Amino acid sequence: MKTRFFLAVSVVMLLTACHSTNTSETALDSTRMNDEGISVMNEAEGVTLTGIRDMDNTMSVELFKGSCPDSLLAVLAPEGSFRSAINVYLAVTSNHRVLFDTGLGVEKGGKMLEKLAYLHVRPEDIDAICLTHLHGDHIGGLLKDGKAVFPRATIYLSVDEFDAWNDGGSMAAQNTLWKQVLAAYAYQIQPVNDGDTLLDGLVSVRVTPGHTPGHTLYAVGNCLIAGDLLHAQDLQLTYPQYCARYDNDTAMAADARRKVMDQLRGEGRYLSGAHCYDFWIRLK
Repeated sequence: MKTRFFLAVSVVMLLTACHSTNTSETALDSTRMNDEGISVMNEAEGVTLTGIRDMDNTMSVELFKGSCPDSLLAVLAPEGSFRSAINVYLAVTSNHRVLFDTGLGVEKGGKMLEKLAYLHVRPEDIDAICLTHLHGDHIGGLLKDGKAVFPRATIYLSVDEFDAWNDGGSMAAQNTLWKQVLAAYAYQIQPVNDGDTLLDGLVSVRVTPGHTPGHTLYAVGNCLIAGDLLHAQDLQLTYPQYCARYDNDTAMAADARRKVMDQLRGEGRYLSGAHCYDFWIRLK
């Protein structure tokens, strides 16, 4: 009887703690996702940012076991998974059409191209693509039938990420898709470094190793495109110390997540994650 009482009290305390320490709020109604899985944010400085849902997704609690206590996972995800997504972001100015990541690709069910068409944006209209890192759910959309989808786009990624995924690098065992991309875009790839600014100052580069050796965030307008800084927003916005197994270096990934979230609280900028079901998250 005492054991049951203790367990019940523990669950209530956990639920209360999760509610009281929730550190995020979603953006205003004007930026919510429409029925097409698209959310548009108009910026005063001449940038229109659009969140594009490439695919709805979930993250199994199994991905977090060993990092996060099972008791907390049971409370936050009683059905065994967290709501997630695969997102792509589009920035449009008078001079540029820029994608941030490209999703899974049509062969694996990705809807990016379909939704770009809905927005009246053709692949040849895209002049730049900023890659957060080189996992398949971020670069798959660069190819269709093994050929380049975006004929005019310069492909930006960090030097550290570029080196890690090439033959001989630390991620070389997973680089089959990357080598196909490299062949298709051989003369369009431009490595960048932490602190660089791109495209007439539109985009700022912030390299945050941890998830991968050269994982990169991009600041544009009033948003920070955060790649895989988060995998499950319902867990990691409140508990940034816990990592999914996808993170290559969990200590570095958790440290990066804490630092970025602390910075965003001070700036008032939106966090836009590749796997967040909310496109625009304002921390508080």
